[in-house]
Formats: sequence, structure tokens, C-alpha cells
Amino acid sequence: MATELFQPSQAELLAMFLSDYRLAAADAGLDEPPTGPASDPYMIGTAVANIGLLIFTNINQAESAGNALTATGDDLDAIREAEQLPEVLPSRATGKLIITVLGATTIYNGQEFTLPNGLRGRVVGNVLNPPDQSEIDVETVDTGSKTNLAGGSKVRFAPAPPNVEEQAIVSSSFPLTGGTDGETDGRKRDRILNARRNRPAGGNWSQLREWALEALPSAQDCYVYPALGGPASAKVTPIRSMDASVFDFSRECDAVQLQAVRSYIQAKMPGQNEVVIQSPSNNPCDVAVLVTLPDSALAGGNGKGWTDAAPWPLLEVADGGAVLVTATSSDFLTVTLSANTAVTPIAGISHVAWWSSAERKFYTRLVTAVSGSAGAWVLTLESPLIDATGAGPQVSDYVCPAAANLAAYGDVWLQLLNGFGPGEHTTDSSRLPRAKRHPYVTDEDPTDITNATLAQWSNGWRDSSGETVHAGFPEITAFSLSVASQTTPSIPALVSFRQFVLTPRKFGIYKL
Repeated sequence: MATELFQPSQAELLAMFLSDYRLAAADAGLDEPPTGPASDPYMIGTAVANIGLLIFTNINQAESAGNALTATGDDLDAIREAEQLPEVLPSRATGKLIITVLGATTIYNGQEFTLPNGLRGRVVGNVLNPPDQSEIDVETVDTGSKTNLAGGSKVRFAPAPPNVEEQAIVSSSFPLTGGTDGETDGRKRDRILNARRNRPAGGNWSQLREWALEALPSAQDCYVYPALGGPASAKVTPIRSMDASVFDFSRECDAVQLQAVRSYIQAKMPGQNEVVIQSPSNNPCDVAVLVTLPDSALAGGNGKGWTDAAPWPLLEVADGGAVLVTATSSDFLTVTLSANTAVTPIAGISHVAWWSSAERKFYTRLVTAVSGSAGAWVLTLESPLIDATGAGPQVSDYVCPAAANLAAYGDVWLQLLNGFGPGEHTTDSSRLPRAKRHPYVTDEDPTDITNATLAQWSNGWRDSSGETVHAGFPEITAFSLSVASQTTPSIPALVSFRQFVLTPRKFGIYKL
């Protein structure tokens, strides 16, 4: 956390001046001088305090501007330039298109298409006789966040290749992501701190990390496993951020992004060094948390806790830590739940919340009719339970009680796991510790879901500059882990395999 600088107010400076004036008079053996608003000392002190206020303000601004932890904008750029780190320019989006093929064709590298907003993209690599509905690699010609496009969006070839329909669909598995409007202050700060803590030089791990971040503006961070394959080797793992705006919750880099990093680094490294550029692999994890919240406003609470006076469903031991969807109707108006509670939800009163594993958000509905029994409750809802992608509950999705701040709980959970890095790459003692992940795993750069993770989610956390990222949820007075499919990323069986990073999939909040 950055050191807080002393910044007095004008009134504090005036009070200090008058106090010193009175003490100086007493030391000289004089009677206590008048220091009221109409006195000479008061008027002189006012002028001195005003001047002092400007001096303190200018000093503190200069100190803040010269500190990598607090500087922003042009001031942070000046520090970056002093560290001889190049500017990272706005980036293109990359992804895949689903094409409709009518016959034999060749789609050539550079074949252009147009996004709905008029920006341009192009095919990456030659594609010979692709099958119908195949996915092909693309990138945008233009740069910026406006080049990002969600799965299912439509683009048009200009003109279409022979025997290929003009309209193509953005892949839901690989949407157009990674377009940035320029490097954020946080990313610049990370590069500066990387250079200061571990001086990039001679192709060391810190330089490999810096080169990857220079080559790929869309990379959130990069991790290096030096000597993983033996002396003069390293594995470089760029990782990207999730992009909820296009329903993309992957941390993996695609082939086009990896090739950009590979070309950049290999052009700078001597041929005898083996540097492998590889994306991490998503390790989806399902987590349910138990919390203590205020009672519903209907039961005398403050309105910041549970929605209903009797939250439903309550967990039983047989639930295994979460309540699952076991069946749905085709219109998603009816869901069957695995809740083992004998307590019946009340039609017209009880609300339930579903965590969409497609959109990673909570959706709440009022229960209008109830049938079934413990272990197979059948609920009819006030309206179809669908998310912004048009998807409804899938078997084994989580359903939990409704709460006032439930949406925020889910958003912060995504934000928290978006800061996780990949885990270690090997348990081979003959390769460790030299092959450990760099930067090392720490509480500030975590890999595992622990009690500290839940504490950050509930109580909040700050970034490296001391700025508050999440202020916490004061209404949560107790919490514990209910269930997790895994809390530690898997470790690859071979060093040639990709390492893993935990990514959020299912999430639920239940009454402690």
C-alpha cells in the first residue's frame, strides 16, 4: 500500500501558526498576545497558511507523480520511459468465425470481412476446402475495444470467397476478444514494477515476461517457467483477462495471439535457447459459499440481506454443499431441483436465484407453484428463467436463495478469480525449484481458492498502488466454503502439456 502523505488543511496550518506564535511569546516572557480574527497575528497567519497550503499541495502532487505506485496518465508514462520500456499501442481483436461452405473453396490469408459497426477484420492463414460450419482463425484490421464481438454476432465477407456464404457467425467458443484502446495504467504499473523488482536483461525470465507483454497488448499478464525443459530453456505463458461484455470467460490465448508473442520473442533470442510459448488451459471450478446475512426486510431486517423472510432452499447434509437443477421444461418456466430440505417453498412468496453458467450471473424469479418433494422439488416460475444469451438452466447448474446484493456477490467473485494466475507446472523434484512459476505464487498473485480468497471476496482488497478495488460487503458477517469442485489448479502430467488456471463456472450463495 502506498504511503499516505501529510496534507493539512488551511485551518490546520493557521492553527499551528497561532499556536507557535503564542508559545514563542511565552518563551520570550511576554503576555499572551491577541490571536483573534481581528488581530495582526491572525491576518499574518492566514496569509502564511494559504502559502503553506499551496506548498504542501505541490509537494504532494510532485511526490505522487514521481511514484510508480500512485502516478497516473502522463506521469506514469514518464516513469515508463525512464525505465526504457516501450509504449504498448492499441490492439486488434482475435477469434474465430463459423462459415457456411457451399462447395470446394480456398479462403486466402487476408480475406477481409466487415463487423456490424463497419470496422474491418481478416482471415489469418490460408484455409483449403474447409467443411461446412467449420471455424477459421481471424483477427481485426482495426484496433480498439470496439473490435470485440460476442459469439453469435454476424459479420460479412467483402467480398465472399467462392462457394462461401457472405454472412459468417462469430464463434461462441472463440469470440472476437483482445481489442484494447491502449495500455491501462494498471498494466503499465505492473511492467514498471516488474522491471524494478527483477531487472530484465540477457533473456532472463523477467525480460521474457516484458517481451510477451510488449508483443501482446491484450495479455493481462505473463508467467515464465525457467529451466522447465532443462538448462537454456523456458516456458512463457501469456494469460488474458475474461471479457464478460462478450460472455467470454476463458483465460486462454488463441493461436494468433500466441504466434504474435512467439515471433516477437524468437526474433530477440539466440537460436540455442529453447523458449516455448504456450497458453494456459482453463480449469473450470464450481464453488458454493455459506454466508450470514441480515434477515429480510419482511422479517425486520435492514433490506441488505435475504429477499425472503424464510430463504429457500436451505442446505441439508445430503445436498453435498449445493442445490442443483436436475430437469427443466422446454420453455424454462418449470425447474426441478435436488434440494433435500423438507421445507416447502411458498408459492407467491418464495424467490429462488439461478447462476447462469453461460453468462456467469444470477437471475432471480418468484415461485408461483410448487409440487414434488424433498430431493425433487418442482417449481413453476413467474417468467422463463433465461439469461442474456438466451440460455436457460442446464442440469447441475446451481440454484440458491435470493438476496438483495446477490448480483454484486457474483460480479465480485468473477473479478476476484480474474486475478488468478496459472499454477505450478511440475511436481518433479529434479526440476524444482528452478522451474517454479515466475513471478512466484503469493497472496497478491494467487492460484488457489483459500480462506484468504473468501476473505477478499467478503471484506474487500486493494491493488498494488493501494487503491481500493473492492470495498467489501459489510452485510456479510460470517462466511465459509460450502463446496468446491477443486481449490487448486491441476498440475500437468508432462512438461509439454499446458498448465492450468482456475476459472469460475458455477457459483451459489447459501444461508450459513
